[in-house]
Amino acid sequence: MTVFCHLFSFLVSTSLLFIAVGNGSTRACVASLGALQFQVPEQAKQLAEYFSLYYFVYYMGIFLSKILPPMVRANVQCFNKSDCYPAVFGTLASSFFLGWIIFSFGKFFFKSEKLAEENILLKFYGCVKHALAKKWCKKSLAKRPNYWLHYALDKYDDSFVNEVAKVLKLAKLFLPLPLYFALLAQQDSSWTFQASLMNTTLSSAIKLQPDQAKAIGPVFLFILIPFTQYIVKPILLKLCNYDMKPLQSVALGALFSALSFICAALLQKYIYLQPPKSVNVSWQIPQFLLLMLGELLLSIPGLQFAFTQAPPSMKSVVTAAWFLNNAFGNLIVVLFKELALFNNQSDEFFFYGIIMFIGLMVYIFLAYDYVLQERLGHHLLLTATEATPLQDTFKDELPSTSKSNKEEIF
Repeated sequence: MTVFCHLFSFLVSTSLLFIAVGNGSTRACVASLGALQFQVPEQAKQLAEYFSLYYFVYYMGIFLSKILPPMVRANVQCFNKSDCYPAVFGTLASSFFLGWIIFSFGKFFFKSEKLAEENILLKFYGCVKHALAKKWCKKSLAKRPNYWLHYALDKYDDSFVNEVAKVLKLAKLFLPLPLYFALLAQQDSSWTFQASLMNTTLSSAIKLQPDQAKAIGPVFLFILIPFTQYIVKPILLKLCNYDMKPLQSVALGALFSALSFICAALLQKYIYLQPPKSVNVSWQIPQFLLLMLGELLLSIPGLQFAFTQAPPSMKSVVTAAWFLNNAFGNLIVVLFKELALFNNQSDEFFFYGIIMFIGLMVYIFLAYDYVLQERLGHHLLLTATEATPLQDTFKDELPSTSKSNKEEIF
């Protein structure tokens, strides 16, 4: 029995590792692969539509995953058990295989991409490591560069150092993102648990499983994405000549996400005051609507912004960094669960809403000083004509940002 348990644990761990590697690799590359098919700025509008469509299809998969697996699990019997998890995993594995076949046929239509001569991620790491090491060794110098990454100029060319600097500046802007993804991840955990405390009967003919109630989120997004992309934005642009900037949109999305957890906390307090299973699950609709508004306004423009601002050779690196925040968000949830800081769920929801508000303030501070490439005109930290190979000549990190430039972003 002990051998079987160890074998079972090994198989589960190996499966989770494969899922993590496959999901991480796919999410980092698929978005970039699709976006690289567009010629910017000539097809900037089509690129924006692509990212909206990408999230539409992505949430279609999430919607199906929230509906079909519970149905298969509950309605298929195997090994003399009422719940058949092998059938669930078999269904999902078959869908992955089918998707791979369809993708393989489509590769003939993709724009050809020139492969890098060296591993860009390792080169990126080497540049940062070299600059930090040189900075540490030469910190006593009387004349030092204004920007620490310039220490790498003796080994890496100035154009690559500029690209690394742009990626690091984007990464700094991403710092509050794990808080948002910590909120988003709880649709599948704490919000599902909240639904289990509620009456999931919608009518005499419709009764949901608690883990099916969360499907309302993707449904909202199916409606919000085309409604915003093809109705709201054109109307605002035509009548008000207003086009929301990506950084503004991300800030507004973070605000809606924080409000969704305040709403969830109030609902949880109401559930505690009522008899068990008496509050209908439809009362979760407002919090799901707010959270999906946050997803619409934050994730879609945010990913597009990250891709368009990334250097051409590092677009996959930047999109990978964007999705890496998702993992950090899950770690935040696990950490707070293990600490067990709260006696009831409503206090925990209030806590997440508050830290999201704090994260929003931090993000606004970071984004206020971030200058878009197309607004700045010249965005390099130094140019080949301004810099010499010697380390005794360095330029400032960025030209000073005028008030008018900041007002164009916020």
